[in-house]
Amino acid sequence: MTECNRIWVYGSLLCGFFNHQKVLQGRVLHARSAKVKGRLFHQVQKGYPALVEGEQWVYGELLEIDVLASIIERIDELEGYREGGSDNEYERRLATVHVLCDGAWQETQAYVYWYVRDDLGSVTNPVLPLDNGDWRYYMGAT
Repeated sequence: MTECNRIWVYGSLLCGFFNHQKVLQGRVLHARSAKVKGRLFHQVQKGYPALVEGEQWVYGELLEIDVLASIIERIDELEGYREGGSDNEYERRLATVHVLCDGAWQETQAYVYWYVRDDLGSVTNPVLPLDNGDWRYYMGAT
């Protein structure tokens, strides 16, 4: 793993949600509004979002973590990711993130978890497309 200590989150790891409290509480140095290009879905039966490649804006938070290397394995486990794994649910990789700083969007690099299974929208994994790209909004609206 490189020395990046930033992770972009868009689901249950967002500030205020249960996995943030479980895994990241007390470790976040800075949290800023941020977005990436992609496509967002809510997995109905699983109850959490999936991000795939796309051209829409997906909104979340850029978190700067105090010693990310010390907890990345726990986050990987939560996200169903194992380096080199053949049945990963998500893949962690560095991506371009647009972060809001002083009223302007700036680009940076951060770890992002992308959904990699091909079951989105199947009978076993029905989804709702979130065209506004905001899972926090969806969760507040449901």
